[in-house]
Amino acid sequence: MIQGHFFNSETSEKKDVSLTYYADGLVRFNSIKTGDLYFNDLKISSRIANTPRYITLPDGSQFESMDNQAIDEMVKQFSESFINGLAHKLENAKSFILLTVVGVIIFAWLFIQLGVPFFSKQVAHLLPEQASQYMGQGVLEVMDKSWFDKSQLSEKKQSELRQLFKDLQKNIAGSENYKLVFRLGGKIQANAFALPDGTIVFTDELINLAENNLEIASIMLHEMGHLKHRHSLRSTIQQFSLAMFMMAVTGDVSTSSSIVSAIPLMLIESGYSQGMETEADTFSLNYMKEHSINPNYFAVIMEKLQASYLPEYSECKETSKGFEGNIKCIKEAVLKNKNNKKREELLNYFSTHPSSNERIERFKISQ
Repeated sequence: MIQGHFFNSETSEKKDVSLTYYADGLVRFNSIKTGDLYFNDLKISSRIANTPRYITLPDGSQFESMDNQAIDEMVKQFSESFINGLAHKLENAKSFILLTVVGVIIFAWLFIQLGVPFFSKQVAHLLPEQASQYMGQGVLEVMDKSWFDKSQLSEKKQSELRQLFKDLQKNIAGSENYKLVFRLGGKIQANAFALPDGTIVFTDELINLAENNLEIASIMLHEMGHLKHRHSLRSTIQQFSLAMFMMAVTGDVSTSSSIVSAIPLMLIESGYSQGMETEADTFSLNYMKEHSINPNYFAVIMEKLQASYLPEYSECKETSKGFEGNIKCIKEAVLKNKNNKKREELLNYFSTHPSSNERIERFKISQ
């Protein structure tokens, strides 16, 4: 006999009853008219710790009981099904739970580290070019409102660099829609990045670091490499995939909705993985080799880019005037940066375009 409460399927009334079962599988409830019921007519909830168990009758009414042991004995007598009581067994198997948790963590790590990047790369190259164009709409306008000011470069300098850009484009298939724009970086400082729609942005601060336009050309090629490999689109797909994964795990739908609005910030602040940076480096390096451009120009401008984050460079600029004064400041900063490896490593970590010694040496060796 199993003690419990009976709930009919029509009202919320609760009634204290007892359940009795017999050897032939017949089940009866005292003072409740249910007709002839057998064990196989009932749906019995799995046991989870010591929570109440529910036995559902064919008409939808339910019998609730805390006497889990008695229900387990009834189930054991009439059913040898592996599923019955499985939840309770697993709940009490601490080693199994620990193994499951470890397995989930490993799966999540592999999915984030390997699965998401692979998936994003495949999807990005399958999507039509219009997808990147659509994603890039309005991004520069948002950046102009938040970070940038109008470029202060002379019209002559801008025209000179745009012609250099067009000369590079002639040898790159599919680059016809790429365009070059200049902005005063301000807080962004010396930087360059590619937007999904094919726009490549250079800040005045980066242009003013270069003594030779071929230094700028090497960065142009690097950013074109990001566009050729669809890194902006891949990064967005990665971020969105990760958001979907987190939403599935936590149930927080707000994470995914913020991805699109975060695209501008993502593109500026360490938007690309080290693997993507290497791909863009390779594109630039191969072009320079094929067209007899000394790869050392890239190493030189990257060393300057690193050094431009030093406080000594900012302090020097305050007392120096003109292009020549700025070049003098950045050269001194490069020397100081080379003599301070720990500070260089810190700059590598926080720089929006992290440039390790290995990346720089790769272009020096390739001369």
